[in-house]
Amino acid sequence: MKKKLLLITVEPSTRDKYLKELNYFFKDHLEIEGYSIKEGINGLIEGDLALITSLLLTNIAKKHLPKNTKIIYMTRTFSHNSLKELYNLPQNTKAMFVTNESISAIESIATLYELGLTNIEFIPVYPNMENIPNLKIAVTPGQLNYMPSSVENIINIGWKVLDLSTLMDIGTKLDIMNEELEEKFILYADTIMPISHGLHSTFASTSRIKNLMNTVLDIVDNGVIITDRNYKIVHYNESVKKMFSTNRKKSEDFKYYKDIIPKEFWDKILKEEIVENVFMESFEIHKSFLVTKRTINLYKRINGYVILVKDITDIQNLENKLRKQLIEKGYVAKYKFKDISGTSKVLLECINKAKKIAKIDAPALIMGESGTGKELFAQSIHNVSKRSTRPFVAINCAALPSTLLESELFGYEEGSFTGAKKGGKRGLFELAHTGTIFLDEIGDVPINVQVKLLRILQEKEVMRVGGSNIIPVDVRVIAATNQDLKGLIEKGTFRMDLYYRLNVLGLHLPPLRDRKEDIKCLIKDILDELGYSNKKIDDNVMNILLNYSWKGNVRELRNCVEYMAYMGGDLLTKDDLPEDIKSVSLNTETSTIKCFVFDDLLYTDRKIAFYILNLLNNKSCGRRAIYQNAIAEGQNISEHDVRKIMTYLNEKDLIIYGKGRSGAKLTNKGREILKHY
Repeated sequence: MKKKLLLITVEPSTRDKYLKELNYFFKDHLEIEGYSIKEGINGLIEGDLALITSLLLTNIAKKHLPKNTKIIYMTRTFSHNSLKELYNLPQNTKAMFVTNESISAIESIATLYELGLTNIEFIPVYPNMENIPNLKIAVTPGQLNYMPSSVENIINIGWKVLDLSTLMDIGTKLDIMNEELEEKFILYADTIMPISHGLHSTFASTSRIKNLMNTVLDIVDNGVIITDRNYKIVHYNESVKKMFSTNRKKSEDFKYYKDIIPKEFWDKILKEEIVENVFMESFEIHKSFLVTKRTINLYKRINGYVILVKDITDIQNLENKLRKQLIEKGYVAKYKFKDISGTSKVLLECINKAKKIAKIDAPALIMGESGTGKELFAQSIHNVSKRSTRPFVAINCAALPSTLLESELFGYEEGSFTGAKKGGKRGLFELAHTGTIFLDEIGDVPINVQVKLLRILQEKEVMRVGGSNIIPVDVRVIAATNQDLKGLIEKGTFRMDLYYRLNVLGLHLPPLRDRKEDIKCLIKDILDELGYSNKKIDDNVMNILLNYSWKGNVRELRNCVEYMAYMGGDLLTKDDLPEDIKSVSLNTETSTIKCFVFDDLLYTDRKIAFYILNLLNNKSCGRRAIYQNAIAEGQNISEHDVRKIMTYLNEKDLIIYGKGRSGAKLTNKGREILKHY
């Protein structure tokens, strides 16, 4: 019986395209089924392996896969023939790269740079861009319908094709590799631009290496070293030669792992069968690397090892090139106040306050839960400030470790640490000079970096890592956090003086549950943005969405609406809701009546209100007694919730507080409410 491969994509056309490629290689070995999110997936789909086109589809795909289904992600590249015209363009050519969305454009540009297309500076172009560059050359991966009319020379490089690593991953994980498939892969490798450096030569070198290449393909990125069980080198790729060859030591001298790996890392490499991203410095060649190690298993025995070496500098250079391009071309601060959806009083007050903050050239601190739109407000503030024509540089302070965050923010001088870029590197504060820097998740900044941030705010100057020169910077700082900074101050993890320096202009963003009247407007805008403005939402579903707690705020609402739009028909019903929201949906009969009584409460608070009224109908109780009684009955409730709702009921004259310890009791108005409901 053939094993089954499941292909999951967003678009039907994408599914059909890659089904054809997969069947070319595996039709005699596998049963292959393809599914499109836009066309919908009914129930669970079973298979031995799932191939997904993007990490972004993971959560949607998992809802339709049995729990233990293995998942791999598609890696794509370009064919040799498709890129010939690009390689022939003159050095320093500027060209648009036109796709249907910005993320797709940036991913494709990164792939082309990784494939060595250094003669072209690509500018991402996608629908609804405000400022389309005035260029006569445009490159597109088959998406001609998004091409600006001003372009004179269109270069269509066609759809991306499957990278060899994806094909090997499928063959290995489903245990179907044989000579026939290997020969197909070898011939195919000659027609594509390999994403995994050195993989082609490694794959074709010997039949033994070809049979073991599945492990290499799981982890290969840059330098690859393959050894036998005694750590004698069997093969290493061209990247290893370039990384480690010196005047004293030629690549021909590499016989054992210790000829390449520095001595201080031998014990770590030998003791552990699996090593994951160990930082390693080579003082001889002045470079820093991340080292990963995997075992090569054949017939349930360790037959050798694969050691993967990633040059950290190369990775950082690619990231910096894309980041700098976006900053210099003005594609970062694209949101304005008009892009903020909603008409609720609390939101409009927040926007008005933000507009005032924008006119004052002082540090600002935006506080709010995750998903409330802190960066949206930061960009909007920048775009109406006097710095609106200058750079807007954003960084998530929680996304980088302390050492990398410091060098990213402040830059570094040449020779300040092993592997430092020749000539040094400008930090983000320097790149943001005369503009705005947005420090997201400021609460996660380490103490040592907080000290330097404080100096910049006080002195308006920065010193690079490893440097001694003072560099003046004129930067407005907007910080954001979803944490309680005062609580962090009490714990000693956030500096009080930095807090007050940042919180000159404070802005609290309301959670979605406090502006539920904006939900309908947000849903409409999201559907319009997705191109599903024709879809309508059932009244019962809208009632559920209006009363759901939305702990993830607008970001969670967007995910929910996007899921429904992809999965549902023209009328979105309760069946189209994501499972986690469907499981807490309203009981329509009771909620309709009770909403009328407490129409200014969320659904969860409404349940608590009726629970308290029913309890007090039988006896007088204090707040703690009500809380303890609710917990004993298995209610999901906090003492804070009880206090808040009791205050609300008292203000509505539904309960009164007794004297002393007599507790609270129902009023006549409260009893009337219970009689009717």
